[in-house]
Amino acid sequence: MRAALPALLVLALLAACGQKGPLYLRDQPPANQRPPKADPFKPVPYPKEADEESGAKK
Repeated sequence: MRAALPALLVLALLAACGQKGPLYLRDQPPANQRPPKADPFKPVPYPKEADEESGAKK
């Protein structure tokens, strides 16, 4: 009885580890290659104010 409880706990922990299916290394792209970096973020400029659009001077 004493050995059954720890064995049951170990089995429950192993079953709940979250692993779904076998581990694998991908084929496309090869596992040792990193994907190319994306373009850097380009901020959107602020819209012009109404005074600048109409050409009015202060």
